[in-house]
Amino acid sequence: MFTLADISYTEIPSFLLISIVGMLLLSIIFGLLTRHFILAPVLTFVFLGIAAFILPNFFDIKYQPLLGYATFLTVISLILSILFWYLMRDRRKQKKIRREAQLHREDFENKYNRKEKDHTL
Repeated sequence: MFTLADISYTEIPSFLLISIVGMLLLSIIFGLLTRHFILAPVLTFVFLGIAAFILPNFFDIKYQPLLGYATFLTVISLILSILFWYLMRDRRKQKKIRREAQLHREDFENKYNRKEKDHTL
């Protein structure tokens, strides 16, 4: 068992690193690619919650710290999802404004070109 003063970077279990990388990948995949922002924190909590009850069968650790770690990573994933949602919302709004400006410009050019065509005939 590790105590807080004895932890070094070489003794961090691979579970902690894999779970952090997995949470980041889930947040990126579900947040940026599929735009299902709430699914990443839910899946993070479910997967790590299941692991919190399975891992004590194989290692000398209680489920409470692992469940607390699952909650911590879920909160981090939720913060990332909110950040991705906000950035994507702003990007969609800017894209909509550009699209409307382009349509307005095309309509104006079409009307102006028709008027010139009518005057030349």
